[in-house]
Amino acid sequence: MRRDLERRLARAEISAPEISWGDRKAADRRQSLRTRVALHQLIRERLRVIGVDPALAESLRLGDEAAAELAAIPDTPELERADEAIVRANCSNGDDGAHHVREKIARMAELYRSGQHRVDFANAGAFELLAFCVASETGDRNKMSGSADENSRRGAAGCCDPVAPNLTVCPSRA
Repeated sequence: MRRDLERRLARAEISAPEISWGDRKAADRRQSLRTRVALHQLIRERLRVIGVDPALAESLRLGDEAAAELAAIPDTPELERADEAIVRANCSNGDDGAHHVREKIARMAELYRSGQHRVDFANAGAFELLAFCVASETGDRNKMSGSADENSRRGAAGCCDPVAPNLTVCPSRA
């Protein structure tokens, strides 16, 4: 454990002077915007698939705002690769924040599936909408296959796999 800590501190000392705080903050902001755009596009698509008008989900406008902000930069593939390298250097602690996000969405999806929670499209945030989509799609699969127990177990463990983006989340930003 101590050796791992020393290795991370050494890596931080080596990389810290290379990238300014302002550059790190800007890269983190752009990555956050890209993630928001991708997440909101995914939710919009999944809502259409399950027959819900995405216009009902007010929070999806945040994805449109993020896309507009990225377009104003302008965002390029080269800038995206550079930002990814900067952000990855900052997230080298090995904790899987995406795992925690998937678990949270799985728990929320189960509440929707069981009828314990109802989505309020006008006020629901992105994770709530994604959980609703996951629950709806998993529920449709359960009805089609007739094996709710098997799909429920698979859904609880990896419900986000078929519909959620490959999220990279630093624990410090989760």
